[in-house]
Amino acid sequence: MSLNKDLQTVIDGVEKESGFSFAKHTTYGCGGVAKEAYYPKTIEQAAAVYDYIKLTKKNFVTLGNGSNVLAADGGFDGVVIATKFFQGIEQKSADSILCYAGTTAQQILKYCKTHGLGGLEYIVGIPATCGGLVYMNGGAGGMYISNNVKSVLIYDGEFKTLTNKSCQFGNKHSIMRDIDCMILAAEFSLAPKSAEDIEWDIEYYLSKRRMQPKGKSCGCVFKNTSEVSAGKLIDDLGLKGLSRGSAAVSSEHANFILNSGTCSSDVYALIKEVKSKVLEKTGILLEEEVVYIGDFNDSFG
Repeated sequence: MSLNKDLQTVIDGVEKESGFSFAKHTTYGCGGVAKEAYYPKTIEQAAAVYDYIKLTKKNFVTLGNGSNVLAADGGFDGVVIATKFFQGIEQKSADSILCYAGTTAQQILKYCKTHGLGGLEYIVGIPATCGGLVYMNGGAGGMYISNNVKSVLIYDGEFKTLTNKSCQFGNKHSIMRDIDCMILAAEFSLAPKSAEDIEWDIEYYLSKRRMQPKGKSCGCVFKNTSEVSAGKLIDDLGLKGLSRGSAAVSSEHANFILNSGTCSSDVYALIKEVKSKVLEKTGILLEEEVVYIGDFNDSFG
């Protein structure tokens, strides 16, 4: 298929990789490969890659830091739009900043501390990018990114700015999970705060994260229910330490599944087994936080 000359020119300038390894680009450290990946660095390049993929009728997945995904051992039959180089922060007003999709939580907090802007300290230590945080309504300590999102810029063939309300944020969910689009940037509402106070709050949230299990994981696997935490449900059933192949339920935090090998199928099988046991014993169907990439050949839940 021949492309528009202008589109082809932009696409030719985007960094590209063949044989993209999910094992190397996800925190679980396992999974197969995708045929190709594009690394846009600007809004223009990101939109061009999206248009190119649509015109060529290829499947695609957008990947930031790969911290909340599990890719199948068979890989992904499509294109990865990797946002790791799509970074930058702009101060929009005295109390708001615009962050591009690939900007990491660490980079955002460094900027906030330097410029005396508080309110996002709870994202410290989360191994995610701006796009991933918004996509998943990420957060910690009872705080979620939706508390700070002013607007989100997306592209679905057209540039659109979504208000906080339009994002339909929920429990580890946003409207971006339900529509075919690419998150380009998000504007966050903040408040003036001294660097010392920001640092104190960062240390407070870090102290809580230091208690989390060490090892390759996606963080919490399951969403908490409205009545009880998923971790407590799993713990009460005595499932800590349960293992399948190289995957094991953490003995420290029951909502963490740790991976010590190379097979995503082990992690996936254990997730489904835990989910099945909880449903059988409690009647509660847990919902995964983790996002699956590729074909796992399973229809459970």
